[in-house]
Amino acid sequence: MALFFIEAVRYDDSGQRIAKVRWGKSKGGQVMPPTMVDDPQEADVQAVLDTIANGDEVIPKFSNGNGIILGPKVVGIQYEDGAHGLSSASDDVPGHSLNDLPSF
Repeated sequence: MALFFIEAVRYDDSGQRIAKVRWGKSKGGQVMPPTMVDDPQEADVQAVLDTIANGDEVIPKFSNGNGIILGPKVVGIQYEDGAHGLSSASDDVPGHSLNDLPSF
């Protein structure tokens, strides 16, 4: 199982659904310090969903003046119209869900 970090998101034209992410694979599966193998890359939602379906873990990564904070696990969701998207597994850590990540 590999670990991936999402650092930023891009929304679709509606501004409601995530269309792309900027992410990267964890260096050696390390969580702390959370570093990536290469520079973050852009990927569409389906690539993230495929990674999760493959058994890998994806989590948001927040950087601020106090260091790095990791958010809750990313999960796939299905909207009412049948489209697939991304969400956070829990809201236990307010301000650290996918929707709180910076946009690009």
